[in-house]
Amino acid sequence: MKASVKVLQRVWNAALGPSGWRSLVGPIAFVLVGIALLVYDHVNQRVPALVFWLTLGLIVTVFVRMIETNRRQSRELVEKRREAVNDRVTGLRNRTSLEADIGAAAAAPGGGWILVLLELEGLEAHNDRLGYAAGDEMLRSHGHRLADATMPLGGIAYRVAASRLAVLVPAGDRQLGEIVLAATGSLQGGDTAGAVGCSYGEIAIPGEADDAEAALRLAGGRLAANRQRRHHSARRQAHAVLMAALAARHPELRENLRVAAYRAISLARRLQLDREQIDDIALAAELQQIGLLAIPESMLERDGLDEGERAMVRSHTAEGERIVAAAPGLASVARLVRSSAEHFDGSGYPDGLSGEAIPEAARVIAVAVAFAALTGRRPHREPIEPAEALAELRRNSGSQFDPRVVEALAAELAEEGAPAAVPA
Repeated sequence: MKASVKVLQRVWNAALGPSGWRSLVGPIAFVLVGIALLVYDHVNQRVPALVFWLTLGLIVTVFVRMIETNRRQSRELVEKRREAVNDRVTGLRNRTSLEADIGAAAAAPGGGWILVLLELEGLEAHNDRLGYAAGDEMLRSHGHRLADATMPLGGIAYRVAASRLAVLVPAGDRQLGEIVLAATGSLQGGDTAGAVGCSYGEIAIPGEADDAEAALRLAGGRLAANRQRRHHSARRQAHAVLMAALAARHPELRENLRVAAYRAISLARRLQLDREQIDDIALAAELQQIGLLAIPESMLERDGLDEGERAMVRSHTAEGERIVAAAPGLASVARLVRSSAEHFDGSGYPDGLSGEAIPEAARVIAVAVAFAALTGRRPHREPIEPAEALAELRRNSGSQFDPRVVEALAAELAEEGAPAAVPA
């Protein structure tokens, strides 16, 4: 009996739409008034039988049409209400819903809540490689796993931006690490997990923030700091691996490259480059010879190369870019490695860039590396004094080197107490 009632109820709801019997009030009133007037006229012999039945059919048709229109509009209204609080792609609740839930959580008595904000890194590259449909499917997969992992903890999952998800979990007697691990760990499994990385930022509500704006701002700040730490860690690890490979093949370069890197950092600070550029310079100055790994050893050790062999040797910066770019987080460093042999007058390689078209950081590296090479010890050449090296750089200022960087080096040497350079 109960099963029959439930079936009838489902049929009733499907027929009438989400508004139920209330949607019938207007159409029924219309039909009753219409039929009452029609019957009154028919009884009083004012309407012929044919006209009566045709009119009655028209009223019934209009009645059915009104019900269908009402049902469709009701469903559209429900869908719009659902979309107002749910993300269209993943089906998770959206940012608006999260903000409302944070406000409610902050005002509720009890043990508090934990907000974990998560960012899927590499989503844009995934979309570029496989298309937005694949990106949406990956988002749905990540979102569902996140929801499944936090539901046993009493948590709710959200999509708050293009590549950002979030969970709001009651703290209870759980450790913060348990909640964070459940959220981040859910994004490491599955077939698509390798496509992106994940950074997170967590915050206690209401202990650290008692409104949505402050909570999201603080969690976002912690997420950015976490992402920066992971980014730098990956860069340093990749740099160390590449430097070990270069040192194994060309151990004689290690000391000069280290000196060049320190000099490049100092020049970059003097020229007031920003922090990210200085970090790129520090890594690129040591890696600017990494492309030599792609050049046969026999070719590097002999003189009298033919044109094709010289072209291969000159390709070392482009090869260096390819090698460095394969390492996580070193794309910007790879571009500097490629441009480290460009000349200010456009006579360098591999792209023949000139002047301001050469990245400023690459122009700094070129001067620092040249100065370190001139003043450093080589197997078949004694080092020269800093003043002589500066004079040599000045002779090539405007042709091979950026004059502004050369003069920054001159100012630095003067402060260090180096003897004045011989005028060019």
